[in-house]
Amino acid sequence: MSSYQSPGVYVKEISGGSKPISSASTSTGAFIGIAEKGATNKATFIANWTQFRREFGYFIPHGRLAYAVYSFFQEGGTSCYVVRVASEKSRKASVVVKSTAKDKVEGASGEIFKVFASSEGTWGNRLSIIISDPIDKPAETHFNLTVKYKESPDFRSEYRDVDEITEKFADFSFAVAKDEKGTPKKDENGNFIFLHLDQINGKGDGTGSPFIRIEVIDHEKRPANGEYPLVNGDDGGLDDADYIRGISALDTIDDILLVAIPDKAGDREVILNALAYCQKREDCFFIADPPYGLTPSQVVNFKKGKDIYEGPDLSSSYGALYYPWVYISDPLTGKNKIVPPSGLVAGVFAYTDTQRGVHKAPAGTGVGRIKTITGLEYATTKSEHDLMHPAKINVVRSIPDAGDCIWGASTLTGDPEWKYINIRRLFMMIKVSIYRATQWVVFEPNDQILWGKVNRNVTAFLTGVWRSGALVGAAPEQAFFVKVDAENNPQDAIDRGELHIDIGIAPVKPAEFVIFTIRQKAPLE
Repeated sequence: MSSYQSPGVYVKEISGGSKPISSASTSTGAFIGIAEKGATNKATFIANWTQFRREFGYFIPHGRLAYAVYSFFQEGGTSCYVVRVASEKSRKASVVVKSTAKDKVEGASGEIFKVFASSEGTWGNRLSIIISDPIDKPAETHFNLTVKYKESPDFRSEYRDVDEITEKFADFSFAVAKDEKGTPKKDENGNFIFLHLDQINGKGDGTGSPFIRIEVIDHEKRPANGEYPLVNGDDGGLDDADYIRGISALDTIDDILLVAIPDKAGDREVILNALAYCQKREDCFFIADPPYGLTPSQVVNFKKGKDIYEGPDLSSSYGALYYPWVYISDPLTGKNKIVPPSGLVAGVFAYTDTQRGVHKAPAGTGVGRIKTITGLEYATTKSEHDLMHPAKINVVRSIPDAGDCIWGASTLTGDPEWKYINIRRLFMMIKVSIYRATQWVVFEPNDQILWGKVNRNVTAFLTGVWRSGALVGAAPEQAFFVKVDAENNPQDAIDRGELHIDIGIAPVKPAEFVIFTIRQKAPLE
């Protein structure tokens, strides 16, 4: 029976059979490491630096995770996943500071306040505080408090040109602030307000001392002068297995990811596991860091597993290695701090994808310039670069009139088909995009009508990829082919429930070696 009950014009909407394929994002970072706080062994989506601070805290002296994420956003990254690795057995270093002898009442403990490292770990055992007389206040109630942080003996040059950081808080006091009636003041949470205490403990927004937190026991007394080392900080046995478990936390994320583990820079066991993980997934790319302090020849040995780095070669088209470490302006201390390059490199990857596309190599004097570093750990010469480039090591170099730039686009593989980072990542993007957008095909009737729809959808998508400049060829048919017909889908394949689509693409490769041939020209030539 007709559904039209009265005269008029009727417009019906039907599906045209076209299921457009959109390009999958390739610029999402994934960072695994040590943070001040937050959920552990869980991948948390982070859209900006403010959200990271809210979820995982501020910079901490012994953890590189915050620095990597901060640098990622600074260099052009737009979103990432963060996995915090931590041990339940870790402990903060601490010390109890006591009062002067004349203040101590018989039977009282004499404890004035406790000092804790700002986060867990053995790094806090390199902290101490110094109590001395004030400058402009009464010594009976006030004092100067100095925080001292020493570099690790096996990691000098953590900060350029200095091996000790000090913070000074002058004319400090724990006296309770009182209102005009003499009643002790409390904040909105009902806590007593101590004069100047927020200078050290901050307000939960990244302010205060980056190194210590204070818990007041007796606000009426003044601590005794002297130096008080913090002790009993413990990492809790955090080892490679914890980081490898952290990599597995990415299993639930189906985005294309740029993976970095800056807290395990130079750890070949963790790097090998990360490369294997990315290769198994086929939609992740690992950015590896070498150990700190290597020469060019040593980093070649590190990559190849030779000399003291005996082991398998770091070889995979799903990863890349960058050298050397770099200096950044540390938001924590204001000093120039050395960090592994992976966080900054991930930001350059993301910026390149946004500005030019995944087919553009994330290197060179344009998008490859790293904007936020203040120096390089090692100034690589041309001859040293000649040694590292064949070993698939990408070098950050200072280029005249351009700045500090990524000067290499090699994956870690020896397979010439996948030697370039942009080629591997372009194929990752195309494969994931097609996979996601063709789920509707499953269980559809496997006939020529379906073949035509799939052919049109994939062809339209690859035409857009070609137009973006990612594929070689003056016309689409020179850049790619899509084959789905009776030849590659015979009846026996159809009977098995299979649909075969063959795709071939011709990616654009980077001009890695630019060669000008110059000769003298004869006057009459």
